[in-house]
Amino acid sequence: MAEKTRSDGDIVTEIDTFFNRSMDPMRAMLERTWYRNILYTIGEQWIDWVISEAGFRPRINTERIPTPVSNIIRDYVRSTSALILNKDFRVSVWPNSDEQADRDASKVGEDLLTWMDKENDEEFLNEREKVVNWMLITGTSFFRTFPEMDRGGFGIDKDGNPIKKGEVVSENTIPFNVIVDSLGDRLRSKPRVGIKSLKQREWVEDSFHIKLTDETNTEEVDYQRRLMTMVSNVSPWKGKGLESGVLAVPKQDLVLFKEVEYQPTKDFPDGRYEVVVGGQVALKAKRMPIPVKDGKWDYSLTDFHYNIVPGRFWSDAGVTDQISPQNSVNEIDQSLAMNRKGMGRPMIMTSGDVELERVNKGGQSFIHLKYDGLEAAGQQPQIDRGLALPQQVLAERAIHQGVSQDAAGNPKNVLRGEAPSARASGVLVDELQEAAEESHVPDIVRTYRSLNAVYRKRLILAEEVYTETRMIKIEGRGTQLKVQAFKSADLRSNTDVRLNVASGVASTSAGKVNMVMRLLESGGFLFSKMGEDPEFQNQLLRRLGLDEFGSDAGVDIQRAFEEDSKMANEDVQGIFLVDDESPDTENPEVLVLDPLFKYDNHAIHFAVHRKFILGDEFKVLDEKTQTVAINHTQAHEIEMKREQAAAQQAQIAAEQAKRTPIQQQAPSVG
Repeated sequence: MAEKTRSDGDIVTEIDTFFNRSMDPMRAMLERTWYRNILYTIGEQWIDWVISEAGFRPRINTERIPTPVSNIIRDYVRSTSALILNKDFRVSVWPNSDEQADRDASKVGEDLLTWMDKENDEEFLNEREKVVNWMLITGTSFFRTFPEMDRGGFGIDKDGNPIKKGEVVSENTIPFNVIVDSLGDRLRSKPRVGIKSLKQREWVEDSFHIKLTDETNTEEVDYQRRLMTMVSNVSPWKGKGLESGVLAVPKQDLVLFKEVEYQPTKDFPDGRYEVVVGGQVALKAKRMPIPVKDGKWDYSLTDFHYNIVPGRFWSDAGVTDQISPQNSVNEIDQSLAMNRKGMGRPMIMTSGDVELERVNKGGQSFIHLKYDGLEAAGQQPQIDRGLALPQQVLAERAIHQGVSQDAAGNPKNVLRGEAPSARASGVLVDELQEAAEESHVPDIVRTYRSLNAVYRKRLILAEEVYTETRMIKIEGRGTQLKVQAFKSADLRSNTDVRLNVASGVASTSAGKVNMVMRLLESGGFLFSKMGEDPEFQNQLLRRLGLDEFGSDAGVDIQRAFEEDSKMANEDVQGIFLVDDESPDTENPEVLVLDPLFKYDNHAIHFAVHRKFILGDEFKVLDEKTQTVAINHTQAHEIEMKREQAAAQQAQIAAEQAKRTPIQQQAPSVG
């Protein structure tokens, strides 16, 4: 539909129809499966779905029937999540050309992504863990990348342009809130993608400068409230209190926030992005949240899949395969609990009535069994003390647990047979773990392919949002803090990201320590300078998980790093400077005095500052700071050469002093 014919009413009708049509029976069944998996994961496994009521309720059990839960599903989720997340990977940005400027820009992009991972208390890493857990529980999960204001405001204005001074945020979006067309088995093949969520009415009005009416779809809001309250309200007592919980936010303060992203078309080459709240259009933009570049486009959502079903977009969850073993374990645990309670309660079989009375004799109190012999026709009652369940039951339980653990790729199951000796190397442990993980390699690689798309979208948005200079702080080589200035122009549109998962090296701590020890024993070339490089020694100790060595050089190294950090922030106050144009280079004129300069180890300071001025972060500093850094490094070089010359003179004098008097005395003339 052309833009000139699309009124606000048309937009509201189109979006409402899209969201309502998605609630078909197939979608409802899918969500019930997700709910079941969530409840099983948190241990609430005694809930029934009532078709007539279209809702959940606690399973009706008598008080005499125990409901024990040995949660093998939670162990499965934790183990498989660790299997996927505990991988070393390196982020690289490929340059657009072979020019040095593009190479430098790609390096800046790598540093930017590393900084974004660590920013805000590593919030991105927490969201990444949520995405993996949702993928295991529901089969399909989503990462959403979008611009956000510093204080949580919406990062796109009414014209669809990103608001500056914002942040690029990547957050987990739960699958309940994602709506897609049934056409296509890939997200990019969907003509549009919708996201619905509950928002505070006040936040919407402040962010979009609109006044919402009281007209809203109460049923949709109630449905969303049920989504939010179901898991949060289940209790540790197997369903009790399930219906008692309510949201803390009053219903009248919540509105249903509907967002739709449309892929590019002939009429809209940059796509569309529209938001509808309470029957009103809050935003309509003739572009997608992530800008279209050179005909390439992306939804802000990135989908992660676990058990892919050919021809279907929604994947099956790993937890789904664990339901049957979990139910069997629950039944066995229930039987064990009932049998254990019955072992101490004898079963009495008699043809007549039996009475129990308390008898006290000799200070002892006990229960006396009394019956009428005539009524029982002279037959004595039979007492059955109860029998324990056969060993077969316990063996069946162990089989179900083993099936669940094998599906999780749990490395400890490889050791269930003959355990390795106490002298087993870390390499052997790595081999055992590799064998356990082998069947999950496609799942791991697929996850990181999707994560690669998230990193690329973050870089594309950063180029559009980070237009003002920002300071990036990341960990450089060794213990050095790498600080550099950044703005979006520095990327030069180099946004081709690659995520390389580490392979071919030890992945466990034991394997890494074993590899380092073997290199040390073989005297490899990597360790040729170990004895003379304290920084390398400390790096090696950190690899082994040990504390660093303390050394006299550590103080000088730290002081040199602090000077580099000041200059990286373009702060040159107090940095020792000399007149490098002075004719007497051995005794130059001091321009800026630092009282501690004469106590520095000039060789160490020169080496540290030399790495700084040759590094990437030095290139983006202003000319004044670069001049100060080079001048300061030259001052240390002058003092270092002076000390080296003095040391050489002292060595020559020492060698002359060792000569014998005969060698020192000139021969006499006859």
